Amino acid sequence: MRLALTLALLALVPITAGAAPGKVIPQICWIEYSATDLPGAMGGQGITEMKVWHSTFSGVLVRHPKGDILIDTGLSPDALAEVNELPKNERTFGQGIVKSAESRIYPPQALAKAGEGGADLKAILITHAHYDHMGGALTLTAPVLVSAAEKQWIKAQTKSPTIVPPSMAGRLSSRLQVIQYDSGAYMGFAQSKDYYGDHSVVVVPLPGHTPGSQGVFLNLPGKRLFLIGDTTDTLEAAYRGLPKSDVVRSATDFVPELADRQAAAIARFHRAHPDIAIIPAHDRTAYAVAFGQPFACTAAAPRR
Repeated sequence: MRLALTLALLALVPITAGAAPGKVIPQICWIEYSATDLPGAMGGQGITEMKVWHSTFSGVLVRHPKGDILIDTGLSPDALAEVNELPKNERTFGQGIVKSAESRIYPPQALAKAGEGGADLKAILITHAHYDHMGGALTLTAPVLVSAAEKQWIKAQTKSPTIVPPSMAGRLSSRLQVIQYDSGAYMGFAQSKDYYGDHSVVVVPLPGHTPGSQGVFLNLPGKRLFLIGDTTDTLEAAYRGLPKSDVVRSATDFVPELADRQAAAIARFHRAHPDIAIIPAHDRTAYAVAFGQPFACTAAAPRR
């Protein structure tokens, strides 16, 4: 009941389906690569309200006068071969992930559904370097922005992989650029990066799931979102501060104890700022509340 009430209170802003670039700016759009339904219990330890986890592989397109960015890119066309490079536990888990997304599309096709060309992107911002967030960058050419800790970890994974496929990491290594957290404290986080310098996109560190995981605040008039990557998998877990389910936690969290603490911190943040919509990367319901439907874009002021 509490989850349903919270979702109902998060008012939707006007959206436009597949608005052409240049018509309204700044603007954010839901870019979905694939979706599947999973048992609710997989969405976090102690899940009680969610019987079915409506899971998604999604990103967010940001259109801005200083250049467009894509946040997270889904799987690559070679995802199955990539996960087969991983150790047994992570390989088995990854094979299940890839199979669940068999009907996926890739960033060029997904962006086109929102009226964007892949060549229009200034950069790709990755919340973390797992194959289901960074792999799709292989279908694009823009620089890939990661934290310093994540870049170092990606390099290490090319030699001793646990969950980053070495072939994917190697193919993207020359395109990796580091986000410097040089904008001071923000919303309770000690460090941040005000990407455009106007507070519309603010990146903060969220380590635990990976060494350099990042969260992204998106601030538009009348609309504030906090993309938390895989800090939690579902809204219920985010609101209640629940750790990931055992099967997901053991296969994906780099430092499980730190990841658990970050999940609890997200719940505290939500209680302090209930007006900011939390968006776990794999919760389709969260995207639907924020955007209405895939490839829809929030309304924004016309370009002057």
